[in-house]
Amino acid sequence: MDSRETHMPHGVITEREKGEQVEKLVLPRTIHLVPMDYLDGFAVRPGFYEINGATAIPGGVNFTVYSHGATAIELLLFRREKTEPFAILPFPEHYRIGNVYSMIVFQLNIEEFEYAYRVDGPYEPGKGLVFDRNKYLLDPYAKAVTGQSQWGESLPSGQHYRARVVKDDFDWGDMGQPLLPMEDLIIYELHVRGFTKDPSSGVLHPGTFAGLMEKLPYLLELGVNVVELMPIFEFDEMQDYREVDGEKLYNYWGYNTVSFFAPNTSYTSSKEYNREGNELKNLIQVFNRHGIEVYLDVVFNHTAEGNENGPFFSFKGFDNNIYY
Repeated sequence: MDSRETHMPHGVITEREKGEQVEKLVLPRTIHLVPMDYLDGFAVRPGFYEINGATAIPGGVNFTVYSHGATAIELLLFRREKTEPFAILPFPEHYRIGNVYSMIVFQLNIEEFEYAYRVDGPYEPGKGLVFDRNKYLLDPYAKAVTGQSQWGESLPSGQHYRARVVKDDFDWGDMGQPLLPMEDLIIYELHVRGFTKDPSSGVLHPGTFAGLMEKLPYLLELGVNVVELMPIFEFDEMQDYREVDGEKLYNYWGYNTVSFFAPNTSYTSSKEYNREGNELKNLIQVFNRHGIEVYLDVVFNHTAEGNENGPFFSFKGFDNNIYY
């Protein structure tokens, strides 16, 4: 072991908070790690295998993905709005433990790149294996998705979903959960866009998390203590888009998920580059302070990739048999 290297005191740390057992993954303020290899001009080393997705750490970014059937995985780095990667970093075989691939890439500024993957493996559709190393794939654990930030706009021709690394620095303060008894819940289910999109809502930011927060006095007046949000994850409203009698029909409700960990960027009132999710977190924080819990409506039994004839942009390419 290099004498300059100190182990990161990572892992799950248990804390006592208001009588509840809370598990948190804690990253230290300082990490002293040294590169072990160089790929396409970048210094790299094996990463932290228990941290899924892409996570900014002092000195670089930790990338971790999972695939049972893959034979090779490449990390692709892009400049914003560019269609081809400026760097391709294959995960060395010894960076794989079991079915988990993990790599730290040093000296990456999260505001200067987006990323995707390519995954190679057997192609035997009869066995559910549909690996295609030519496909650019969205990280299943992405916390921010590029490509559809404006409602009602499709991905430009020839482009594909990519991810951004999110800086997790939102200040939750001392916020706790109301933890209301089930028998006392008064639940208001709503669609974030539909609830305030019409001018009659009277909000400054219609169709967004901020617009919903403007309706807090109204919800309090109703006596609501739970707001259940229909899917707020990144989804493709343009899937099956059509016009009937001059009316534009979208896949409106959000049950065709593109990414389960990324809030829908069209639901924000302003751009949140590398801070995606802050407007949603602010909504949750403010509602909780006023005694209103926020529930999320989630459906895990299908995604926007559909069946075997549907699109191919993430889960299928990483491991069709595992995700489906």
